[in-house]
Amino acid sequence: MSKIEDKQIINWIKNQEFSKLTFLDSSWQFDENEWYLGFYYFIQYLKQECLDDVIAEVTLRHGDESSAYRYLGDTANKIYSSFNEQHIPAGFYRHAIKLNPNNAHAHWGLFITDDDMNSCITSLKLNYENNEFEHLDSAINKLISYRSNRLSDFTFQDWQFIKSLIQDSKVTCRRDMLVFVLFYLDEVEECLTQIESMETVSVEIIKAYLNRNLISKELALSKLNYWEVDKLLEDDDKAIYQAYIKESEKGEVNPSRQVLIQKAFQAGEFKDVVTYHEGSPTDDLHYRNDINGRLYYLLALSYLKQPVNKQILAFINDKADTLRDESKILYQAVRCKHKIDELERLFLENTHFNGTIDSLGIYEEVTKAFDSQDLINHQIYEHLSGELKSLKTKWNDAYYNTQLVEMKAKLSNGDMSSNDFLRLYNFGIACNEFDFVIENVTKFHASNKPTMSSYYCIGVCHERKNELDHAFEYYKLAVQLMHSSKDYNHIIIGNYISCAERLPDVEIAEKEYNDLRRKYNADLVNQFKWHIFTAKSGRLFKYSPFNVNSIDALTNQYFYLASKNQLNDPIELPTLSKLDSNYLIETNYRICSLSNNNNSILMWSHYAQEHQGIMVEYWFGGEFPCGVGIEKVSYIDESKRNLEKNLYVFNQYLLTKNNDWSYEDEVRIFTNVTEKINFESFDYPNTDRSKINARICSITLGCEFPNDKRKLIANLANTINLKRKNHVPKITLREAFISQNNCFTLEYRDIDISKI
Repeated sequence: MSKIEDKQIINWIKNQEFSKLTFLDSSWQFDENEWYLGFYYFIQYLKQECLDDVIAEVTLRHGDESSAYRYLGDTANKIYSSFNEQHIPAGFYRHAIKLNPNNAHAHWGLFITDDDMNSCITSLKLNYENNEFEHLDSAINKLISYRSNRLSDFTFQDWQFIKSLIQDSKVTCRRDMLVFVLFYLDEVEECLTQIESMETVSVEIIKAYLNRNLISKELALSKLNYWEVDKLLEDDDKAIYQAYIKESEKGEVNPSRQVLIQKAFQAGEFKDVVTYHEGSPTDDLHYRNDINGRLYYLLALSYLKQPVNKQILAFINDKADTLRDESKILYQAVRCKHKIDELERLFLENTHFNGTIDSLGIYEEVTKAFDSQDLINHQIYEHLSGELKSLKTKWNDAYYNTQLVEMKAKLSNGDMSSNDFLRLYNFGIACNEFDFVIENVTKFHASNKPTMSSYYCIGVCHERKNELDHAFEYYKLAVQLMHSSKDYNHIIIGNYISCAERLPDVEIAEKEYNDLRRKYNADLVNQFKWHIFTAKSGRLFKYSPFNVNSIDALTNQYFYLASKNQLNDPIELPTLSKLDSNYLIETNYRICSLSNNNNSILMWSHYAQEHQGIMVEYWFGGEFPCGVGIEKVSYIDESKRNLEKNLYVFNQYLLTKNNDWSYEDEVRIFTNVTEKINFESFDYPNTDRSKINARICSITLGCEFPNDKRKLIANLANTINLKRKNHVPKITLREAFISQNNCFTLEYRDIDISKI
């Protein structure tokens, strides 16, 4: 029989292909291969056979039981070498140590497989005491090669011991270890001397000393392998690229053309990217099959305003469905960049701007693509999002200027309505023509009664000019008109209070401040009204258990709004830097969650007592009390959400969730003034505006709804129906069941209430 490689045997053992391992039945005791005995042990173990004979043979061969289990640990480490399998050899090493605490080899094995730092030091001590200097030298060198990331876990005393080992003339190990010893013992002068004399030094040490200004940047770079430069320089892409160029000039295989292209792109050296790609030799087989290099090349052409290489783009498009990892991200980036270029072209060709950039479909496509978590986490996202933001500013500024010119022409013709004046002022502010706005609003006041908005416009202009005293004067006038008209505006309130806080001689009384803060939150909430996209056909659904609380809410016709600590998502209503007592937005908001999704097995499981509860269907007329809002929840990738956490704070706080929750298709009722809001079907002209105009349309029982509660839910529905006027539809009762056509879905059917 030809010799079978250990790697093949291990593969058969892990796949439990025992029929291919029968040759070991006759050779496990006698073969010269040192691992056959251990392999046979694990085969018998997996077959759940008796192991006594194997253990006896291993013990006989290795001298004692502890050494036997150490050997089995070594075998296990050979078979189960993956990081998620290391608990298997670690268990054998622990057993060997239990049998003999002085088993140095077992201690070292436990360190390697379980990162047990105490076992590492114990192993070194035992090897030293037993004069096992060859093992000791090997172990110390392996510390640097394989476990340098764990060296900081050693104690000061551990390092003092390791230093004593290195200083012993009988111990010979790499000089690298001495540098680590001196570094962790903070013996700076000796460590610097060693660094000067060495060709390369660990980036961890170099970075620490550079940050402490103990070495120069030039010395730091000279002591690193080129692939470690990224860790040292972090965001200094140009310096990183220069280091890679310097290395490439040595004529070695690495860094490869692909790596140079990546570093050149990150450094913004787009011409170099083009040169590297177009200069690649035809016999460079490795680069010829590279996708990322071509994608960076396409991006570089775009940034250089050069025509798209259609041949390369077609090559990439053909492989689009097979792209993975960074290639897939870069392909997304290429598509976004080409769309941004198209927007730039439209901007340059545009002579008359009829709207902001947000109204364009192509802009919406780019912003939607920016929701990709992988793209957000890639370095190129910053390039693309910055470029789009700059373009948006240019485009919108051009639109505002166009509108301002038109409004000025209208003003000179004397063809202005009150709304036209307001548009003129807003465009003037957007275009930073503050003196023009102040002058013309003042002229408007000479022949027209001042309004809350006109006073506010003058206030904004003075504030933008940093004339805070004048700004506060006009904000105050706007607030006074606001009170008299009861037309409360959170933006005016916010600017009035903010301006007052910046003036040393102005202080708003506590009572006025608290009153304004209440009105600020009420108006802010009132901006979120029912609209045609809130729900399909005006219907929303609520999944809930059938218990005392839900029975009470149905019977007494109210929505219960939960506080933050009652919610199932720990990052719901998050703590944000601009939400505290120093800011106007309150943090005591409560929410009632409803859904547009009327058939979700997940929500039946999570919220409806594992299908034993109910789903209530509500019809909404759209009228809500003052200070009570309703809006659909937005679902955003957590990375993008974190980037934008200080933008649109109120929406981030109340109306945004991570993408994981998107299946809920949630709509929220929210307020900070009460925990219960009653509802009823309005019958004009007699309406109670402290309530929501809504009614229950149907109640669906979960597929596991208890039979002994069906009579109770039927009586409840009948009671509500008896109170309804003839023109108001009655509540229908339904039940969920597993579909006969598709056993993986739920269907609903009506229940005859009279027969329950």
